[in-house]
Amino acid sequence: MSSAISSLSIVPLALTVALAPTSGSAAASRAAPRTRNVAIVLYPGVELLDFAGPGEVFAAASNIGAFRDKPAFRVYTVATTRTPVVSQGFVRITPDFSVEDAPPPDILVLPGGSSGNLADDARFMAWAAKAIPGSEISMSVCSGAFVLAKAGVLDGRAATTWYGAVDHLRMAYPKVNVQEGRRFIDQGRILTTAGVSAGIDGALHVVARLLGRDVADRTARYMEYHWTPEPYLSTEYSLLNPSLDDRGRALQRAEMLELEKHWTEAARAYQTLLDQDGNDGYLWNRLAVVRYSAEDVDGGIAAAKRATGFAEVKAEALVNLAEMYAHTGRADEALGTLEEAVALGFKQKWRIENSEEFASLRKEPRYQKLVSQL
Repeated sequence: MSSAISSLSIVPLALTVALAPTSGSAAASRAAPRTRNVAIVLYPGVELLDFAGPGEVFAAASNIGAFRDKPAFRVYTVATTRTPVVSQGFVRITPDFSVEDAPPPDILVLPGGSSGNLADDARFMAWAAKAIPGSEISMSVCSGAFVLAKAGVLDGRAATTWYGAVDHLRMAYPKVNVQEGRRFIDQGRILTTAGVSAGIDGALHVVARLLGRDVADRTARYMEYHWTPEPYLSTEYSLLNPSLDDRGRALQRAEMLELEKHWTEAARAYQTLLDQDGNDGYLWNRLAVVRYSAEDVDGGIAAAKRATGFAEVKAEALVNLAEMYAHTGRADEALGTLEEAVALGFKQKWRIENSEEFASLRKEPRYQKLVSQL
């Protein structure tokens, strides 16, 4: 049986956790973690990996750490103006926003490089004076620590920076407890990292703090980055998203079972959640996938039909259902269901073209017409 359905929209996990019982009413326990704004600051002379490293982490974790298909992060760049800036002397970047119109950040990333261009920019520092205290976490990379220091938020705190700038930071800001030999230092709402690639470690730490160790591990794996958090931290991270309620954590565990291809256990976990609250299209859609993957085709079709009754997942559920119909030789029903999904706005051409279940339909004119529309 193809994995085209069972792999839909979820990135493989590293480990399996048994489903724990949930508590509380279904209506009150619908956890919905918010999408956090991540503002990455740009300026002339910004160090390339200082901003690109954390940018990669938060962009990848946005999808990997999504809850009910809601992205964990919205990542954007901001500068004093929208005028393109040059990094490393050869990369030109146009900022998404200026300080005049940038959305308020939940996470602010201040990269290093020629950071005096930021610290000496009155317009930027005026914006930072509001953005830093208004953010959940303000994070510096390399000499970005000088911007935090000038803003006064490092006074009395431990902080670090690029090894070549440690003495300068100590002399310029004697109230800061500057420490060397540290990959990053977490002071709650303020986090500073050492130079260049250390920003990746700092960003993964933030992901682990906010979304759980599992999401951070999978993000590092996706990036093929050798992330080795300090032993004392690795025992303090929550495995699951700490902002989820009991039902949300049960859902995350069910998804972990699915991603480990423990189809029967995953189906049982999703069914348990649906027994508590059957008015949940997302769960019906996941149940359809795992039942089908467990070779319970009739059960998969039944669950997929239930999922199509929910507008938020209808198009995706229709494609799942079409694959099941095609697998069982019901070509006309498969094509009709696919046509309905595309009419509703389904746009993932790669999914339809690469699905093994649709191999028997590829010579059909209706199938070819559908693909051409995408």
